[in-house]
Amino acid sequence: MNKSYSCDSSQFSSYLAEAFSRFVEYKVNACGYIPDSYLQPLKLFDAYCCGCPQGHISLEPEVVLGYVDSLHVNNATARRYLSAIRAFSEYLILVEGIDPAEVYVPARVVRRTGRTFRPYVFTKNEVASLLRAAEQYEPAKRGQPTTNLPNCMRCIMAMLYCTGMRAGEVSYLLASEVDTDNGIIHINHAKNDNRRIVTMSPSLVDVCRDYTRLSSGHRSSGLYYFDTGAELNDGRVLTKTIYKYFRRYLKIAGIEHKGRGCGPRLHDLRVTFAVHSLQRLTENAIDVNAYLYYLQTYMGHASLRETQDYLWLTGESFRPILERMENCAPFIQTIFEEKERDPDYE
Repeated sequence: MNKSYSCDSSQFSSYLAEAFSRFVEYKVNACGYIPDSYLQPLKLFDAYCCGCPQGHISLEPEVVLGYVDSLHVNNATARRYLSAIRAFSEYLILVEGIDPAEVYVPARVVRRTGRTFRPYVFTKNEVASLLRAAEQYEPAKRGQPTTNLPNCMRCIMAMLYCTGMRAGEVSYLLASEVDTDNGIIHINHAKNDNRRIVTMSPSLVDVCRDYTRLSSGHRSSGLYYFDTGAELNDGRVLTKTIYKYFRRYLKIAGIEHKGRGCGPRLHDLRVTFAVHSLQRLTENAIDVNAYLYYLQTYMGHASLRETQDYLWLTGESFRPILERMENCAPFIQTIFEEKERDPDYE
């Protein structure tokens, strides 16, 4: 039986702390969202709000717009951050009954000038090196509360690349949602409340079975599939922990990390999955456009353009894939032209 999620308001410090906490609990328990979808952007906004004290719960336009102006992130991240604030403002009005005159509901982010982050697509050799690093890595300290963490991380890295799942989706996988007998993963905690099923390759099934065998006797609550063995968070592996180990594996594999904002990012394993999948298809006589819809559903994208954007952002290296897509579906040409006119596309 799933536990009801509780958001500790001490994570926030501003005059909106209690409201932020109730909002995250509502989005998780009532709407099925992942907490991390809202915690990160709200914590950043909360830090900004600490300098804008108010006597009661409200959301002034000066506060929201001032926060947007203070962001030094790319357009996609800015849209995501503001989307969380927009959802919060709507919650205040519709759920908590705050006077609409007291709550500013922001519009979507207006396009800003500047460069859009270009994802990093790992080569097949780099992926092999990364997975080998995860397999061979041994933590420096022994006897820590998270004794099962290295076992978790070996399987997590393979699952991220082999399925294209988001790190947050992997983090919240329940033990009951991974079916190695049938090679199926049920994703019930996904972005945009997009529940779906993904299939596992035989090699990933073997990795998961090895993980289950090695993890025997190390689990805490048994609630989550990836269980560190510690009581904290019922044993769940946090996304920030996954990223920390990812950076270690990059170093061992000899893959340069070019600094914050330059990557490679953990999310680039998902990008790599999408690109490698389409790359394999272009080598065969397959209707790539038809397959795009399958890939869109498999990856949990809200629209086909999200799937296509992975290819645009990878640049000229994958131009043959784009040309193949154009040949399969003439309407892709319209998107080609839009992207080439887009000042954010390089």
